[in-house]
Amino acid sequence: MAKVSLQNEFVQLIAAQQKLIHSLCSLYFTLPEDRKDMFQEIVLQLWKSYPSFNHRAKVSTWIYRIALNTVFAKLRKEKGRPKNESYSEHAYQISSPESSLELTQATEELYRAIEQLSDIDKAIIMLYLEEHSYDEIAGILNLSRTNVSTKINRIKTQLEKLLKNQLP
Repeated sequence: MAKVSLQNEFVQLIAAQQKLIHSLCSLYFTLPEDRKDMFQEIVLQLWKSYPSFNHRAKVSTWIYRIALNTVFAKLRKEKGRPKNESYSEHAYQISSPESSLELTQATEELYRAIEQLSDIDKAIIMLYLEEHSYDEIAGILNLSRTNVSTKINRIKTQLEKLLKNQLP
């Protein structure tokens, strides 16, 4: 009975937090198939570590930590592989699979600029845009609060330059 209860609890947790996971998948992977695969891999890793989750950290912090580690592991693994994807206007639009909301042009431009950042910078700015505190970001990414603050300032400057370059 305890195993069924644990499974039900986990399923409810994933249902409540799936937008967060989809956002991460969309940020790091452009192809829908890759997003779906990564979503499944993240859920699998969350399930494996769920019995040891002690609820000392916020659920979203725990999910971010595991999800980002899973994404980064996949990206490291694929770094040596050649890319076989051709340019497609659709591939550079970021949207969550469950959402039919259209992004504004400014939001699309921001996402295109964010795509050009390093993996860790993408994670930092995504957490910042989702209004996590510097302390929460530091905890999720195992960085110091000062490092997070410095990186956010540098990322903002970098994004500003990238956005200016996108102007017609």
